[in-house]
Amino acid sequence: MSLNFTHSTLPCFLDFEASSLTQDSYPVQVAWSDGAGHLECWLIRPAPEWTDWCDQAEEMHGISQHLIEERGCDITWLCQRMNRALAGKVVFTDGVHLDRFWLRRLFVAGSFMPRFRLGDVYQLLEPRLPAPEYRLPDLLPGLMAQARRDTPGFAHQADSDVRYLLNLWRLVRKHHPAVSQPDPARRVLTRVPANSPGAHTPPAESAPGTPALQRHDPSQE
Repeated sequence: MSLNFTHSTLPCFLDFEASSLTQDSYPVQVAWSDGAGHLECWLIRPAPEWTDWCDQAEEMHGISQHLIEERGCDITWLCQRMNRALAGKVVFTDGVHLDRFWLRRLFVAGSFMPRFRLGDVYQLLEPRLPAPEYRLPDLLPGLMAQARRDTPGFAHQADSDVRYLLNLWRLVRKHHPAVSQPDPARRVLTRVPANSPGAHTPPAESAPGTPALQRHDPSQE
């Protein structure tokens, strides 16, 4: 799978929202973009065995259990649609370990295998920036902050988060066109700093008696 992109061909991006961040969590919304930048976003009707729910997660993404039961799409249909749209692609996400976990839950429930794979957006972006010794240390966080400001909607909504990733890619290409192709010898970041604008982070505080929503990674269980 090639990771070289022209100015007329964009990488594909994806984001999930989920019922919680526990090992029992499941996806409630997914959005993705194709190579032309076209975006699809779908609510997901839960499988019968998906019973996990976290009120704090609902507060973050604004998606209720009633909404996904009433307006969510069928899992089998969604798996087929994603495979048709993304077959053979590397689809980039800024939370790759969690998104792989939720992608696996979705496709297992739908009795399908994904015909695409997920990639880490920071490993896509980092080789396309000037080498660390030739750039300011806050270059990437600054581009991330600008991309978030340029993106309508709110964080933790799948369609807005995919638009944010598209905007971030375009900013990298706009500001650093001479480094548009990756250098295979470059060592890349494996994760973004936790306090950067594009990182998924739990709320700083929680209500008394309510545990904070932790960044537990169920894929590591």
